[in-house]
Amino acid sequence: MGKKRETKKSGVLRGLITLILLCVVAFCIYKIVTITGEYREGTEAYEKLAEIGEVVNGPEEGFGIDFGALKEENEDVIAWLFSEGTVINYPVMQGEDNSYYLYRLADRTWNSKGSLFVDYRIENPFVDFNTVIYGHRMNDGSMFKSLLEYRDDEDYYENHKVMALATPEASYGLEIFGAATIPADSAMYKFGFDSDGEKAAYIDWIRKHNEIPSDGGAEVEVSPSDKIVMLSTCTYEFDEARLAVWGKLVEKTREG
Repeated sequence: MGKKRETKKSGVLRGLITLILLCVVAFCIYKIVTITGEYREGTEAYEKLAEIGEVVNGPEEGFGIDFGALKEENEDVIAWLFSEGTVINYPVMQGEDNSYYLYRLADRTWNSKGSLFVDYRIENPFVDFNTVIYGHRMNDGSMFKSLLEYRDDEDYYENHKVMALATPEASYGLEIFGAATIPADSAMYKFGFDSDGEKAAYIDWIRKHNEIPSDGGAEVEVSPSDKIVMLSTCTYEFDEARLAVWGKLVEKTREG
């Protein structure tokens, strides 16, 4: 009798474990399907916006964006960022805080891709000395995932030295001159500069800590009188690590 009882208990236990494992597998499949669908929805939403904000010319020239149409979709659109030969072809938002667009698309729908967005504390984006743009590092390669290539790929910089950025007022080339792995609370997330000396020290820090292979970006001349953009995304070398990529704004003649 004792052996029968033990056998029955073992059978019940095995059945319970099997049920739990099946539930775990089902949940994992559900999450994969949900995330894949979410990624697809985000990609389609940005492709739709890209049709509105069509890039007329490449990064070496000014390019035209229909900001009137974009702002009808969402008045928080303040710029468009484009990197030829990459997935970076996105509107840039600025909200009332740094949380809203972390998990919302440019059409305000919730999505884990989020949006590219400028730090809300910057009063005059692309006019102040340093403008910070945040974006996720997505597993499907979208948003700011390709920024990691500036640090990790020996040849990437040579093929992507210049991005293009447009605002309602002007078009720019964004000449990449540095990249560095920094903590999320780094002092390099700096918006207010009291003097040219502070700006020069900031540029000097980037030069000294540049992680672009073969000292990529060294040929780009940057001074305190220039305007720069800091592109920031997650990386995983340590807890709360970030990769920052810096570029100098060079205004272009707008065409198209």
